[in-house]
Amino acid sequence: MADGAGVTRPSLLLRVRDPRDSDAWSHFVDLYRPLILRYARQRGLQEADAADVAQDVLVAVASAIRSFDYQPERGRFRDWLGTVARHRIHRFLRSESRKAHGIASDWLDGLPATEPDSQWSEAFDAHVLNAALDRARPYFEDATWEAFRLTWLKRCPATDAATELNMPVANVYVSKSRVLKRLREEVLAIADDWPLDPNSPHPPTTHA
Repeated sequence: MADGAGVTRPSLLLRVRDPRDSDAWSHFVDLYRPLILRYARQRGLQEADAADVAQDVLVAVASAIRSFDYQPERGRFRDWLGTVARHRIHRFLRSESRKAHGIASDWLDGLPATEPDSQWSEAFDAHVLNAALDRARPYFEDATWEAFRLTWLKRCPATDAATELNMPVANVYVSKSRVLKRLREEVLAIADDWPLDPNSPHPPTTHA
C-alpha cells in the first residue's frame, strides 16, 4: 500500500451508536477498557475492584452512548467518558466507606464526585495516540515511518534524522507531515477529538 493510502472510515463513536454494529462495540471495549482500568487503579482501587468499576463504566456508556451529542460546544467525548469513570469510582469508594466505617449514607451522598483533573486528560491523550500510532503504522514504508518517529516521537532535529536515514532533509519533513496527517485521521476516527495543541510540535508520552 502506498504511504498514507486508505479510505475514510466512519468514526468509531458514531458507529457504536448503531446497536446492529457489534464489531464497533467490541472495538470500543478493546480500546477504552484498558484506559478506564488503569485510571481506576491509579485512583487506588485493587485490580479486581478496578475491573468491576471498568465494567460498570462500560455498561453505563452502552446505555447512554446512542444519545451522546458530539458537538464540541456541548462537551467532548473524553470529558464525558472521564466524568462517567470518576462518578463510578466515587460511587465504589463511597460504598466501601459505608461497609468499612458505617458512615451514614445521607452524609456520603452529599459528597461531590472527584473534580476533573489533568491525570485523566493526560492518560486519555497518551492512550488514544498510542492506539492511533498502531493503526497508522501499516500504511507507511519503513523509511517514512522512521523519519516521523525520529523527528516527532523522539524529537530529533530533522538534519540529524536525515543524516541517520541517508535521505534529504526535505524528505524528512514530508515524511513527518504525511504520517501526522494519517495519525490525526486515526485519532479522529477513534475519539472524534484531536488532543494536541495544533502549535505543539511533539506528542504526549507514548510507548513508541
